[in-house]
Amino acid sequence: MKAAVEKAIDRNAAEVIGLVKDIEQHPELGFQEHRTSKVVADYLRGCSYEVEDGLALTGLKTSLKSGKNKYTVAFIGELDGIICKDSPKASPADGATHTCGHNLQLGILMLIAKAMKEAGIAGHLDGNIAFMAIPAEEYIQLEYRRQLRKENKIKYLSGKQEFIRLGLFDDIDAAIMLHAQPNSEEASIHIYRTGNGFELKDVHCKGKTAHAAAAPHEGINALHALIQGINNITALRDTFRDEDHSRIHYIITKGGDNVNSVPSDTALQGYVRSASIRSIKELSSKFDKAFLSAGENFNAKMSVSTSAGYMPLICNHSLNEIFVSNVRNFLPEDKIYNKGHFMASTDLGDLSHIIPVIQPMMGGIKGGLHSPDFEVVDYNAAITLPAKIAANTIIDLLTNDTLSTILESYKPELSKEEYLQLMDKDINNE
Repeated sequence: MKAAVEKAIDRNAAEVIGLVKDIEQHPELGFQEHRTSKVVADYLRGCSYEVEDGLALTGLKTSLKSGKNKYTVAFIGELDGIICKDSPKASPADGATHTCGHNLQLGILMLIAKAMKEAGIAGHLDGNIAFMAIPAEEYIQLEYRRQLRKENKIKYLSGKQEFIRLGLFDDIDAAIMLHAQPNSEEASIHIYRTGNGFELKDVHCKGKTAHAAAAPHEGINALHALIQGINNITALRDTFRDEDHSRIHYIITKGGDNVNSVPSDTALQGYVRSASIRSIKELSSKFDKAFLSAGENFNAKMSVSTSAGYMPLICNHSLNEIFVSNVRNFLPEDKIYNKGHFMASTDLGDLSHIIPVIQPMMGGIKGGLHSPDFEVVDYNAAITLPAKIAANTIIDLLTNDTLSTILESYKPELSKEEYLQLMDKDINNE
């Protein structure tokens, strides 16, 4: 089975890489990926798949087999791009790019889907394979997404969160997604065990305006209060524990109305990231106190609102082991990197609390993620090779009761119902 699938991947690689390059030239942002979704859906339909599309606005899902199956493994690709206006490939309309590498995931998905059909192995597998292209992984354009929520088009702010809510993972027992590894031009695989989660913070400070030169003493400087909050955060960084992998970062979204007046209305948006739900909540509380106390010091009205971001990523150890065992058939040991903790965040973290998932990362990439120097330098390393490894991993999982054995010892962190309750509680608290 593996040999047949690998040959099919090789036969179709050039065509799929062409589609991946086309998607790169037409990047679209979260919940707006209409063209990208159509490219993937059209390709899958051309491979004789029945595709359900328009899921969470632009997502899609299909399966190798029809009917009820004992187990189903999902392979996930992400549809959206990221804003990187400095990139030479940025869309002139909105700065969208694929410097996130999500188009590579879609290429891997399409290659595996085509190869599984061509190899004719469906009847030899213990279960099914679902292919899911999901929107809006990048946590950006939040006002746009909140407007979609007001219009009842979505409820949660990311694609996988919406897919969970809509029940699209209800029939999925395990999931695999790959991601581009930054600054890794060689053919290589990078294995992660965990990753950071985060909460979003919106800070607003209301002061009192006055003439900035003639009567600054009559005003309440909301910008000074906001900056004092930032300085408080800086002083707190010494308390961050290494094992929590904590990060706080932000941008000032409003600094005042004009230079000649004391700023009376300022705002900041930031992330509070850490490696566990516990440490995120601890850091979140410190963040609130840092800004609220600064508001009190200046007699300004400071408010902090918190929105659910993404949960920390938990990669299943057994799934990782099976994936690595297949990597060894293609790469020497010194090209397999055990990276441990992933400092960034992904909404795959939310799913990882409900079912076993993994997110290995592949090489073939020059430059950093979300950066203008991001460039694919080896499409074989970035698409063809990981497609073979992932396909072989799925074959292993769906033969010899392998997935059954993994699931027997797996205990989810949350049930779907518990997860939705937490999400709804966070929305009510915003």
